[in-house]
Amino acid sequence: MILSDEKSPREAIWQLVESCGYTADLPAWDELSSGSSPVLDLGCGIGRVARHLARAGRQVIGVDLDPRLTGELNRLSETESVEAVAGDVTRLAGLDLGRDRFETIFAPQQLLHILGGEPARCDLLKGVRDRLGPEGIAAFAISEWVPDVSRSVDVLPDVREIGGWVYASRPVEVESDPESLTVVRLRQVVGPDGSFEESEDRITLYRIDRHSLADELEAAGLVALRAIEIPETDRHIGSVIVVAGHDAAAR
Repeated sequence: MILSDEKSPREAIWQLVESCGYTADLPAWDELSSGSSPVLDLGCGIGRVARHLARAGRQVIGVDLDPRLTGELNRLSETESVEAVAGDVTRLAGLDLGRDRFETIFAPQQLLHILGGEPARCDLLKGVRDRLGPEGIAAFAISEWVPDVSRSVDVLPDVREIGGWVYASRPVEVESDPESLTVVRLRQVVGPDGSFEESEDRITLYRIDRHSLADELEAAGLVALRAIEIPETDRHIGSVIVVAGHDAAAR
């Protein structure tokens, strides 16, 4: 499965390098979407989860704020049952997604952490409530273990070669405060002619655990039903997928 190629913009390539090597959660998304179609994938990016599910026979609609990423997903998945829409996941009610409601809605990986804190999460959860079918399930991945002090990081880089260009990225520092942490990454590119580029990328992740998420779900008119633990790997911390539904589904 090709998620990015030599025609892809840098934003898509960096997502491939930094995020798409993670596969530990894919069996859980498979299980949760079994027998469901279509699936709504929030924050789909270039399709790490969406295209995996499409290749397993699901019909998938993805939403991402960055049209460069949704454009790449659509370009490279022409023969698969997946379509990406550029839009704001905190404004789901106003998006044309081809249907009003979905039986399965996913928010994989870091989406709830990068939205910008509780107000944005609450807007997303209310939108999920409105787009979720009466008996449907919504599932949200979060990482509960995060450093509570700032520190430097020394790990091997994530590396990909695309069209003769070598892309490498590694986290070098974590800056922590009470509500969030910012991961600083060093990005390096070596061209086919030996040229070298180096830049820094920063992403802020807002803290949330399963208990605070359950409270936010309740405030949005949803209820947490169960949690699926995703174990850590040699390169990724563990996470939890919180599965939710309408109040009636819990009774």
